[in-house]
Amino acid sequence: MTAATLKFSNPIIKDEIEILFESNEKLVFRTVVKPLGGQSGVHYHTKITEEFKIISGELTVNLNGQKLTLKLGDHYVIKPFDCHQFLNESKNNVVFEVVVSPLMDVRRGLQIIYGLATEDKVYKNGLPKNILSAAIAIQMMDAYVPKIPLSIQKIGIGILVFLGKKTALQKKLISRYC
Repeated sequence: MTAATLKFSNPIIKDEIEILFESNEKLVFRTVVKPLGGQSGVHYHTKITEEFKIISGELTVNLNGQKLTLKLGDHYVIKPFDCHQFLNESKNNVVFEVVVSPLMDVRRGLQIIYGLATEDKVYKNGLPKNILSAAIAIQMMDAYVPKIPLSIQKIGIGILVFLGKKTALQKKLISRYC
């Protein structure tokens, strides 16, 4: 299934995503990050792989404690459990394409986070102010932080997502932002 020009942006991290392709196996999107934008924290995924290809500008990637600068034409693969964060430390926009596989529910997780950000319902670090909304989106994106044991995160997120489903919040978030 190919998405019909679907774009959404996040004013907190200063980026815009355009979905280029989506199938049962993968999601492909183009990201434009404005100067001094990017993710506020390091995270990792347990199941998904992200492939980055730089279209223009320079992307800074903090990867497993090392700082990389990716430039035009560079291609880099983020594997499961790689701790990473992307930033635009330059004075120009950076444009890159991302291939996420397997698909899981990454697009809807991004749409929820970005939708909440446009409505000022997130903290300065970009995470939703409502803990149930945060857990729902985080689980959809298979995203975890390196400083808390994974088992604790999975249990906590699982309980919060269960509550979010029981209160119909997940359904409301999907209906509103996806």
